[in-house]
Amino acid sequence: MSYMTAFKRSFLLRGVLVAIFLGSLAACGGGGSADVGVIVPVRPRAIAPLTLVLTRVGPESIAVDWSDDPSVASFVVLRNGYVLATTTTTTTLIDNSVFINETYCYQVQGQDAVGNLVAATSNGCISIIP
Repeated sequence: MSYMTAFKRSFLLRGVLVAIFLGSLAACGGGGSADVGVIVPVRPRAIAPLTLVLTRVGPESIAVDWSDDPSVASFVVLRNGYVLATTTTTTTLIDNSVFINETYCYQVQGQDAVGNLVAATSNGCISIIP
């Protein structure tokens, strides 16, 4: 290699090192970032408020009325925490299965087409007094 000057040898050596470096980057996927798990906090979906009105309409009957919401596909009416009825067509329910001297608490929950809770009333209670 006596015919090469020190400058040419240095230039050639740098070129070889760059080629090796670029080849190793290509072999490992281009030197891009590795897959890193990122935790993104998910905010719970906002629950739209619905209005609830309870009215005694007979000796042993209560009318449960609630407001509508455009994002609701069906309503679930709860009495004392248990499902009383499900409806897709009305915002009124007459509960004919109540008794005197009892207190009943109602809540209505609105669900979207896939069953997600999207709207709800607060609990409302009514006592059946003779």
